[in-house]
Amino acid sequence: MLKLSSLKIQPSRFVLLLNILFSFAPGLLSGQSTQQDDTLKIEEVVITRKQISSEQPGFKFYSIDTDLLKSYDHFSLNDVLRDATPLFMKEYGAGLTATSSFRGTSAGHTQVTWNGININDPMLGQTDFSLIPSGMIDNVIVSFGGASMDLGSGAIGGIINLGNEPSWRKETVILVAPGLGSYGRYNGLIKASTGNEKFQSVTKAFLNIAENNFIFLDTEMAVPEWKYREHNKTSQRSIMQEFYMRKSADVLSARFWYQSTSRNLPGSILYGYSGEKQYDESLRSLITCDAVRGKMEFFSSAAWMLTDMRYSSFWDTTGSDNKVNTFILKGGMNLLLSGATTVKIVLNDELNLVESNYYSGNINHNNASLTISAERKKGKWFGAALLLRETLDDKSFLVPDFSAGFELRTIRGEEHYIKLNLSRNSKIPSLNDRFWNPGGNPDLKNEYAYSLESGYKLSHTMGSRFKISSELNYFNNHIRNMIQWYPETEFIWVAGNIGSVNTSGFETSASLGYTANKFSAGWDAAYSFTRARDISTEGTSDKQLAYIPKHLANSTLQISYRNFYSTLVTNFTNRIYTSSDNTGYIDGYAVNSLTGGYKLNFRGNSADIRLKADNIFNAAYQTIAYYPQPGRSWLFVLSLRFKV
Repeated sequence: MLKLSSLKIQPSRFVLLLNILFSFAPGLLSGQSTQQDDTLKIEEVVITRKQISSEQPGFKFYSIDTDLLKSYDHFSLNDVLRDATPLFMKEYGAGLTATSSFRGTSAGHTQVTWNGININDPMLGQTDFSLIPSGMIDNVIVSFGGASMDLGSGAIGGIINLGNEPSWRKETVILVAPGLGSYGRYNGLIKASTGNEKFQSVTKAFLNIAENNFIFLDTEMAVPEWKYREHNKTSQRSIMQEFYMRKSADVLSARFWYQSTSRNLPGSILYGYSGEKQYDESLRSLITCDAVRGKMEFFSSAAWMLTDMRYSSFWDTTGSDNKVNTFILKGGMNLLLSGATTVKIVLNDELNLVESNYYSGNINHNNASLTISAERKKGKWFGAALLLRETLDDKSFLVPDFSAGFELRTIRGEEHYIKLNLSRNSKIPSLNDRFWNPGGNPDLKNEYAYSLESGYKLSHTMGSRFKISSELNYFNNHIRNMIQWYPETEFIWVAGNIGSVNTSGFETSASLGYTANKFSAGWDAAYSFTRARDISTEGTSDKQLAYIPKHLANSTLQISYRNFYSTLVTNFTNRIYTSSDNTGYIDGYAVNSLTGGYKLNFRGNSADIRLKADNIFNAAYQTIAYYPQPGRSWLFVLSLRFKV
């Protein structure tokens, strides 16, 4: 279990920075008593965290549709990212580890933030999306390439920000949503929110238990045979509490998020089960303050996160026991210089205290950064953004990073834009890369990448019923000092800066929407082509990197009439190479899912009956060699929403 006693030191540098950051943020005044007319209709107001920009000129962002996100509230985040974004999700199977790849980069080049605070595992340098229930999140913004630098450093591929926001409605609402599905799956989501225009409290709880004993085709048999996946049980619990206080444009919030997951790891079908078990537990706490004073906007955040991961197997009964305390302070200000120009200053500090039986002693690691950026939008014709960042990695200053973006409207009165951006982004080695024993290398250099992106984006409305939008982007990344683990002896692998990688390609997307009376239809489609090469190794520079598919495509069709709705999602992935010389590979595949439901409203309350069928054509496929994915499965959900 997580214990507060595992917090052993209070570094003076951290305490000093806490005082400095919170001196930026003017405190909220005590609430005043006011009379409210209960019959007054108050529109929903959402205060966006000032440190998270919705979209900068010249850069690519993608916001997952809120209704689509809600339809995945009983699934893990990797499911919605796979279906709604052009990211490649590497998944070991139902309930097992899932990571992402942006534009041919590795999982370590993706950063995940929670309301602007980095939540990547500092030991691994990445996030397991299977541990994050979608129902805990209110919105998801995906920032590609250089766009990620507005929110954090090290995300050469991109950043996925998970947001939570209040509604500021004067009401009390309770949502109860049990679910029942294939392969021994039972789950449930509860949400309770209450408050008014000044104060909001939101409570969320999620439980998921699944045997995950799905049927798969074992192609490693002399004669392929259908089998049940065994030793794959998962038990997951998550609870989040949010508090928000508002006075005028000032907002003070406190969020607390506890999660625990216990799961068996069935192993590959090639070698079978070896008694592997993993237990993950985390506690995240975050306090933020946003304030507006004239032309200045101040923001500050303080986070403490405690994670505990334990692993064991038949062959390693002692196992691995890893505890990490993470402290993050982030603060800054937006200054409106004129009606067209905004300057932002952000100071960020992250301290990690690690206890691991695979490290030679306890490790304390600190990194801090100062970011200065400017954004200018001249009317509706022109926009530009410039960012500079200096990073202090423990006691070493890195070469400064930068990004620059530019966009120009091409047609008067229409949302048609040419976009262009260039960036340099650095990634600090993970703690395992540096300190894992054996194999870690404390002398590793930071990775860095120069990225170029250009594109065209349009959005057009025809009448009051039809809307179309589209985007086309070309990207090119040059990654240097790539960290890779290689065999030093027959039994020991070590980490080194031995890689240079180039990834390039293009992405295109289209969205159509039509509304007429009580009928609505929407179609979203995306396709990406990625060429990823290791140019540091002779003989393989013309080969595709392992586990980076060249072609990815997805499509989502949503139709609703009156109270009925339906969604069809199709994902296509072409051949995935599993070896550097491209002799080994996994066949391409197409997977379809279908959701149908009915919404019923009664006296201000509502009920939503939903049935989702995944992999409806029972395709046999893998995203990682020898780790099969589930065949056809279903999940039934009944959501009841009450106003108290």
